Amino acid sequence: MKFRVLLATCLIGLTSKAQVVNTGFVDTTGGERLGKITLGACVDVYANSSGAGNTLPYMVSSAQNNTFAVNLAMLDIRYQTAGIRARLVPAFGTYMNANLANEPGTLKNLLEASVGVRISQKHDVWLDAGILGSPYTNETPVSKDQIMYTRSLSAENSPYYLSGMKLGLPLRKNIRFYTYLINGWQQIQDNNEQLALGTQLEWQVGKNHLINWNTYIGNEKSKAQPQFDTRFFTDIYWIGKFGKKWDASVCVYAGSQRYSNYRKFDSLMPPPDHGIFRYKTWWNVNVQVKYSFTAKTSLSGRVEWFDDGSNIFQTPLYQPEKGYRTGSFGFCLNRKVENNALLRLEYRRFFTGSDNVSIYPFDSGYRDNLDMVSAAMCVWF
Repeated sequence: MKFRVLLATCLIGLTSKAQVVNTGFVDTTGGERLGKITLGACVDVYANSSGAGNTLPYMVSSAQNNTFAVNLAMLDIRYQTAGIRARLVPAFGTYMNANLANEPGTLKNLLEASVGVRISQKHDVWLDAGILGSPYTNETPVSKDQIMYTRSLSAENSPYYLSGMKLGLPLRKNIRFYTYLINGWQQIQDNNEQLALGTQLEWQVGKNHLINWNTYIGNEKSKAQPQFDTRFFTDIYWIGKFGKKWDASVCVYAGSQRYSNYRKFDSLMPPPDHGIFRYKTWWNVNVQVKYSFTAKTSLSGRVEWFDDGSNIFQTPLYQPEKGYRTGSFGFCLNRKVENNALLRLEYRRFFTGSDNVSIYPFDSGYRDNLDMVSAAMCVWF
């Protein structure tokens, strides 16, 4: 019942007008301009306390426990003229180690690396290629740009980056459409020689609201996941700002993964020319709100639910047959120092919604919930 209430709250939120910065194009640092080049940097340091051991399970962002650690240290180099742009973002930290572990060599340390040309100056049509920021969900890896310090379950289980080409064109003054031809679901180096397609529709409602609708379709079969076939995914999110006091965001998404299971035939019989397919689905909803007491002090909150009962992305460490179904709620106190430093203290509770499902490690056993406290400091220029 409570999850139906959460979903209804999300849909009501979407009827409001929506906000500001597209997460696929977030201006992460602002930077210092030197002619046609802009240089910026950002360092995000954190410490977590929980009973889950040395690593927070199922997460890639700020996932180390009981130690001081660097989540993300990045250098942002941008070049821009009227018809050409380029961006290089080398990065290091526990986020890069966990989230890009499957990428080869030095690609593990590239958050973004892209070049673009304006193929129509009159209509403002851009073609970009390389390692691109992902438009999916309402969050990015850069903590200072987010309502909460920690990333939501939705962002942790969808692409943070893409590799390929992106074509962007305006449909109206406040509506832009993007189409992506990419290597696949969060992969720099293609792992199955089949390309994927993505779309993005961005609707800017005034200066303070943004609605974004994205889709994805691609074949995800690989050596690591030979049973995977076509994946379908769509998400819609709203980011909004109300005056000087309130910020809010809502994200809803759903996906379907097709699995192929070939029948086993006798060696004397020819194999079939097609497989037997079945579909497994997953979905998410999250709601985030921030209230600013002053220009420098604010309090954030989030409630969310992520349902992956077929273990497409996550397999529970204990009771895997129950599937990965979990949610969280939390609060974050934010204190801005000057204009380019942010101190944050966050409490977060993960829960499964059932006393019969235990997926979170705690001391020497498992339980259906996990409490965590995070302290973080982010500085940028």
